[in-house]
Amino acid sequence: MWSDIIEKFDKYPSQQKVIIKLVQLGLRVSDNKKIYCDDIEINISSLAKTLNTDRRVVIATIENILSDKTLKKIFMNLTPSGPMLSDISSELGLGVIEIEGSAKKPGILNEVTKILSDKKISIRQAYASDPELDPLPHLTIITDKPVEGNMINLLLKIDGITKVSLY
Repeated sequence: MWSDIIEKFDKYPSQQKVIIKLVQLGLRVSDNKKIYCDDIEINISSLAKTLNTDRRVVIATIENILSDKTLKKIFMNLTPSGPMLSDISSELGLGVIEIEGSAKKPGILNEVTKILSDKKISIRQAYASDPELDPLPHLTIITDKPVEGNMINLLLKIDGITKVSLY
């Protein structure tokens, strides 16, 4: 799906960077040719600077999105996914499990949640990066308490998991 969207911008690599950032952050495009994070307008020049490009590239990307029926429907309905607690987990007394593995292997999240449930560990958040947008897809799970090191071996036994890190 995302590869089809990115492919529409094959001739415009700078615009590809813009659409990827819009998706990663859940930024939506509006009919008034502006970009929003929920109801907050995003400065186009600031976005362009972050992407190491010119504001005209961002404007051209918006215009291309709005001129395509499918892209318009997608990008006008993006929403941010909310705060990711992994970077402040220790301050909140939470645990973090980062898992790398095969994004094409079904059931990884199911197996991980079963192990955590058996150990009476609750999940506060779970975030899986999109394998079409992330060259190294990973699953991040925030738990209600720090997780003990022996969990690494249990999780590595799950088919498809290649690396586990605990924080």
